[in-house]
Amino acid sequence: MPRPQPAELWAELNERQQTYLTAIYDADQNAEANQRGGAFDWGHGPPASEWRWQTFSIKLPKDLVGYTSIQHQLRAKGEHDQGAGSSLAALRRRGLVEVMEDLIQTVLGLVPRVRVKLTTIGRATARAGLGHTAPKSAPRGMLSEWLWSNLVRLYRAGPDGLPEISPRGTPYEDRAPSHKALFFLQQMDRKGGRLVETRNVETDGEPYESPFRPGHVITPTERRVMLTDAGRAHYEQHVRCYAELWPDVEAPVPEQFPEGAHDGLADHKLSKPRGLLPRAAFLILVSLVRADLADHLWVKEQWGTYWKHWNQGSSLPPQELMDLPAGITNTQVPRITRSTTALARLLDHRGAPLAAQKPISRWLCPPIGVRDGVPEDFAVLYVTEAGRAHYAANLAEYRTLYDDVEAPNAPEDWSGRPSGR
Repeated sequence: MPRPQPAELWAELNERQQTYLTAIYDADQNAEANQRGGAFDWGHGPPASEWRWQTFSIKLPKDLVGYTSIQHQLRAKGEHDQGAGSSLAALRRRGLVEVMEDLIQTVLGLVPRVRVKLTTIGRATARAGLGHTAPKSAPRGMLSEWLWSNLVRLYRAGPDGLPEISPRGTPYEDRAPSHKALFFLQQMDRKGGRLVETRNVETDGEPYESPFRPGHVITPTERRVMLTDAGRAHYEQHVRCYAELWPDVEAPVPEQFPEGAHDGLADHKLSKPRGLLPRAAFLILVSLVRADLADHLWVKEQWGTYWKHWNQGSSLPPQELMDLPAGITNTQVPRITRSTTALARLLDHRGAPLAAQKPISRWLCPPIGVRDGVPEDFAVLYVTEAGRAHYAANLAEYRTLYDDVEAPNAPEDWSGRPSGR
């Protein structure tokens, strides 16, 4: 029997259930907006599997803890706590929400809490009932509408770019991107290089003598913001994709497109060939390969140095520490990807594991007062022979599939090793 469509599921709900689903949906969308618009924190934020959980209620008298945002919205619609359990149960039976009860620490101690999370079909059902459309999502490696509009202004300005600081009253089209936009366009490195640069450019002003260094002539300059070669290449490569993605941004069409320029967003929709890793797992594999090629493991290098200088050099690093393979530690994985299943795809890869792990005893940490900070499950992850062969055999396909990932070349002798594919 075919599964009902979102609009049909919405129609099956009574008015009270629709109100509850709407309140949960609004909380979900607010949380999503906070994740998109939050400050850049130099690392990965929490995964959606964590922040999509919303507090529905705290089981204490309301004069002590007040109401949650969901409860406030329900009360504004005339819905109070009576019957909340049955309404949530009805939504859960239809697979529209997940419900979880746990304990939360308060000044009064541990108290029960009810949390809810929209499922994918629940989000689609709410959108269908409210007449909302799913927000557009730029393909990986593409710019948001805001950053794209800034890039368009710089492309339109030509090779001379725009002054970094513009006088008051300068039209928006003639202004350089804001400092926040420049941070993302200029400071964040991409595979092909930074898209934007800021540099001093000589002006037509008359040279003048320095008031602090007699006889030294200064040529007037001004700071200007302009596209780099990588920025211009990105624009011309993807301008027709952005025309589909953000049609409200008027972007000039290049007189001549570079070879291989995309015809539209369809060029980004590449299917993953059977046997290749998903993106998150490939990112971990690339990190393992880099460490393997460099024969690098930070624990061995840093802890080894500490051991050599401990007790005036009389202590040598434990042999067990020096015998650890090159790789990364399991504590580094969250910095590479937020996926909680990516590592398992390498460790349990069909055919043969592409990676393996080896525990690192906290007692290998030199006695410098930091052993307590070493987790009990501390381990080194390293690429296996099958992982090297898989990487070498499929590197060309991976580079096409994940063209924004800087994947190092594989040594020639890796190609002849047993493959895990």
